[in-house]
Amino acid sequence: MTRICFVFITVAVFIQTVAGQSEETDWLQHVIPNKERSFDFKTVAKGAIPEYQFVLKNPLQEPIHIVSVTPSCTCTTVVFDREKTVLQTYEKFEIAVKLQGDAFEGQRNSTLTVVIDQPNRAEIQLNIRGEIRSDLKISPADFIDFGNVAPEKGASRTLTVSYTGSNTQWRIVDVRCDNEFIHADIANDFSNIGQRKFNITVSLDKSAPNGNLRTLLFLITNDGATRREIPISIKATVGTVINVTPSPLFFGALPPGKPSPQKNVVLRGTMPFRILKIECDNPAVEISWTMDAQASPKGMHLIPISYRNPIEGEGAPKDDGTMLAVIRVTTDIPGVSPEFYATMSVQKKESEE
Repeated sequence: MTRICFVFITVAVFIQTVAGQSEETDWLQHVIPNKERSFDFKTVAKGAIPEYQFVLKNPLQEPIHIVSVTPSCTCTTVVFDREKTVLQTYEKFEIAVKLQGDAFEGQRNSTLTVVIDQPNRAEIQLNIRGEIRSDLKISPADFIDFGNVAPEKGASRTLTVSYTGSNTQWRIVDVRCDNEFIHADIANDFSNIGQRKFNITVSLDKSAPNGNLRTLLFLITNDGATRREIPISIKATVGTVINVTPSPLFFGALPPGKPSPQKNVVLRGTMPFRILKIECDNPAVEISWTMDAQASPKGMHLIPISYRNPIEGEGAPKDDGTMLAVIRVTTDIPGVSPEFYATMSVQKKESEE
């Protein structure tokens, strides 16, 4: 008899605040809405390790500090950037959750708890659902990782799905992926005594743009409606990628005419690089960087940035009290020039509130 496993990560929110429960509920809804706190992996093959990313955002002017992200069961593994647990305004925090279909069978429950202590104490629990089936196996056992792919080169991988259940008519009938740059074909299927195997060729299109690609490919079977889809996690890094943190850069809510404190922007690349030029469309944004023609390429660069915040004139906030600037970084890598935004708002006077 086929053994199955249902994995649940349930949702709850607990808040301690002086501002009122309804206000805090609204705040957490902007960090991650209820509708984004759950994901259904549906059918998970034995040996597969599908992955899903939850994304938290900071909608506040104050930083959000994430204390911990903890699963209650070893059937789920959590991956996140442990050096980036303080989210400035508009920054995002990605939590990758892996369901360990290689090591578990049977019914299990797990809770992933995100603990926040700033600006208010809060706990957010995220919801994952999946059914691990021992009659299905996937090789290679992990997700498909194309690794670093050169621009306009594309890539291809083949995986094998084996079915050992009692349904002699069981088949993979289709494939589906929401990412237009991922294609998959059922290369062939063959049967042995008590086993059916299907080879699936998964390709990354040559036209895929530079950047980090994270998506799920679903194999569609002729099982019942609740068990039809088998997810396969897919990763790739196309070309050279430079990540900017924080992005956007928020100077805060500043009093009229008061300059911002200096803030650091970190640029990290998938390969060492040199910065040739930094430009900004707002002259009141000051970038403490000087071109060094003798500098060696580095994998990480630290750029101090501040805002003079003039009351009027060139670079001053708009009539609504906001400022948005575009900063462009030119590197020595052809075609790689990351852009990011800097923003601020004018602090209201008490009489205006």
